[in-house]
Amino acid sequence: MTAADPTGETPPPLAPALPLRSRAAAGFRRLLLATSAGLVLAAIVHIVTILLIPPLSDSDAAHAYAALGAGGQAELVRAGNSRGLPLPREDDPATVTAVCSYDLAAGPMRVVARAGTLPLALTLHRQGGGTLYAITDRAAIRGVLEFVVMTQEQRDERDARDEEGEAARELRVVSDSERGLIVVRVLARLPSDRADAEALASGVACGLAD
Repeated sequence: MTAADPTGETPPPLAPALPLRSRAAAGFRRLLLATSAGLVLAAIVHIVTILLIPPLSDSDAAHAYAALGAGGQAELVRAGNSRGLPLPREDDPATVTAVCSYDLAAGPMRVVARAGTLPLALTLHRQGGGTLYAITDRAAIRGVLEFVVMTQEQRDERDARDEEGEAARELRVVSDSERGLIVVRVLARLPSDRADAEALASGVACGLAD
């Protein structure tokens, strides 16, 4: 029975309540939409953050060691160095480490290392992090390990200058960033090998390629 209105007019009938199942479905759709929007926003922020880390970071190894090797020779990185440089994160007490930075804006860099009686390895690291290339003294030819670091554009120019049908006589390594590091590691098997290991590591030449 409808209650009488004091004015004498009959009020409109109340709208029927939505069934419980319909209200639950509508609430679930709103929750799903909000969750999806949150996930998309989080993914965008994550991707942008990752892309901005290399150009914004000034504390990576490439920046810390940017001045090393300017004289054309790899320079030792060790505890108590006068420059206050940090040790490599994976530094091993039995390993001697030397670094030579490169900036390919000035042209390709030639790296030459002479093999000795101690194990030697070289790795190429891009600015912002990541290993591009690695080689050991097992690949040495007549006791010499040599390669040229360059950008893809420099590689194309160098390939174009090669005589037709003649394979390149040098090992060419392409870096996807103009700046980076050549890291030299020599294993000193015994404490008495330390001096020889340091001489071998710091003897690696890294200068502009002709």
